[in-house]
Amino acid sequence: MITKEELVVKAREFALDELFDSILYLEMSKREKKPENKQLLMKMSEQERAHYEFWKLFSGEVRLTTRDFARLRLFILLSRVLGKVFTIKYLERHEGKVVAEYRGILESGALEEDKKVILEKIIEDEVEHETSLTNQLEEFAVKHLGAIALGMSDAIIELSGVHAGFLGYTASSVTTGIAGLIVGVSASMSMSAAAYLQSKQEKGKSPGTTAIVTGLMYMLTVILLTAPFLAGLPLLHALVLSLILAFIVLAIFSFYSAVIMDRAFLRDYFENIGIIFLVVAIGYFFGEWVKGVTGVLP
Repeated sequence: MITKEELVVKAREFALDELFDSILYLEMSKREKKPENKQLLMKMSEQERAHYEFWKLFSGEVRLTTRDFARLRLFILLSRVLGKVFTIKYLERHEGKVVAEYRGILESGALEEDKKVILEKIIEDEVEHETSLTNQLEEFAVKHLGAIALGMSDAIIELSGVHAGFLGYTASSVTTGIAGLIVGVSASMSMSAAAYLQSKQEKGKSPGTTAIVTGLMYMLTVILLTAPFLAGLPLLHALVLSLILAFIVLAIFSFYSAVIMDRAFLRDYFENIGIIFLVVAIGYFFGEWVKGVTGVLP
């Protein structure tokens, strides 16, 4: 049984959290141009405001602190850079714990029957935020997440293999960079064509946009990963730097997609790193084998 004092303390924490979310969704709706997205964000803001009003019955009036307003500005900036879907899903990642606490209070016997009915509706709203409402938001990056992942991950894996292969075949970092660039440009065009043909078989996708996104992400990744070699760094140093850049890009994208898709970040990230190391090892030993068999050096 939760005491009245404990309920007041928890209610104040919940009220502040709900008020923060309500203001954030309202500010995001003001900056949204798509009518459908604006309407959804307004609905979420109104729901959070109603939740705040409920907890305020126990905690009294609460106000955002200076720290809360700084955090609010940070999340607004995040929504502009990484999108509203990512921002909301990132913010709602702790909602599972919050809902569990709500259920605990619901089952504690501390609330009157009419308050229990309201809290049950609040729990339904929070679950809805995590699933149906957020999934209805339309954003370019989310809609084309598959194409972005395909272009970027394929470029990282392919280029890492090419660079490692040349480590076992030549001592020239510039030669390795040029080889990676040639392979990358050619592969980006083939990937774009494959993405175009594949998306034609899927409903709701624009083949042209999918092809452009896939090819563009592939080329940007190729340029980033070949830069250390084209800069003339020692070959081994260039490979290490290229792999570090690949791991950073993978970390950012893996975290982004993990939040969007509600998956475990570390599992996806280490799985991708394991694949890269496997490709690098195979590429290196294949390059050594080719050099030993042919005896030809570039």
